[in-house]
Amino acid sequence: MSRPGFYFCFCPDSGLLKRQIHKILEPYDPDSWELNTLWSDDEDLEQKLWKSLNMANMMGPSRVVVIRNCQVFKEAQWKSLAPALKGFKSGIWPFICLEGPWEKGKPKIPAFLEKQKFFRVAREKGWLWHFPGITRQNLPRYLDKRARETGLVFDPGVQEKLVDILPLHSLGVDRELEKLRLLALDQNRVTLEHLDIVEPRADLDIFAQMQSIQQGKNLARVWQKFFRDQQSGLDGLFQFLGLLLHEARIMWHLAAGEEDKVYLHPGTKKQKIQLARQLGPRNIAQIWDMILEAEAGVKSGTVLQDQALEKLTADLYRMFRQK
Repeated sequence: MSRPGFYFCFCPDSGLLKRQIHKILEPYDPDSWELNTLWSDDEDLEQKLWKSLNMANMMGPSRVVVIRNCQVFKEAQWKSLAPALKGFKSGIWPFICLEGPWEKGKPKIPAFLEKQKFFRVAREKGWLWHFPGITRQNLPRYLDKRARETGLVFDPGVQEKLVDILPLHSLGVDRELEKLRLLALDQNRVTLEHLDIVEPRADLDIFAQMQSIQQGKNLARVWQKFFRDQQSGLDGLFQFLGLLLHEARIMWHLAAGEEDKVYLHPGTKKQKIQLARQLGPRNIAQIWDMILEAEAGVKSGTVLQDQALEKLTADLYRMFRQK
């Protein structure tokens, strides 16, 4: 069976992304493939990419190369991928994953990527998959699918209640369903009484977290959201770091008087200008140091993700409160 030469995946949900890659591999004897995952922020990414995408295992298994978080790639990095994706390699199958949030119901595709021949080939041949992640609208379908896969049966009213209280991330949903499956072990039937074990969602998105820290309000809800993400296996720290980096860039432009480079709602822009001026360039620059410290600590293994997240949030709160 002929297979795609490479594949693009657009989805902000890491759990769904991994599941889809395994699904795509199913018809191609997945046990015969070696999985090699690379991250966009790896310091040695260029060297690892070249080796993974060009040097096949002469005597070993074929290789699936999953490149994560490519939505942050610069023009030069997209250009460097072109030679490796130009020809078909039977022993190497690249998966390029863009995991940024969607805008207006569509994945955000970098302008430079749109122009690349290899991306046009992927579109023409259907070598791409895109999904917005778990939403309140598609959560019922996801619950139906997981119920069929696990044999769970929902009593009347249970699924509707779950749609209201479950987190909007596949790993969090699966965690709560596994708890229900263990509780309903005898008949595999979930009743309304069983739902007492499900932790209600904290409906506070990452932007609301940033605003709460900036204003020094609702800090209890911020911590609740962080701890819930941690317990559900979500990447709360790295999601927050991405937003924080974006916010720091905006603040830097506004503090430097480069308001024309920032596109925001006028009311929001006015608030951020005031905050940027209060913080000043020195404090805004410290945010980059905080991001680097948190990321480096987790990736080096010297601190746990939740510890880095706690320290980062506390440091930000102190900075904003002082100003």
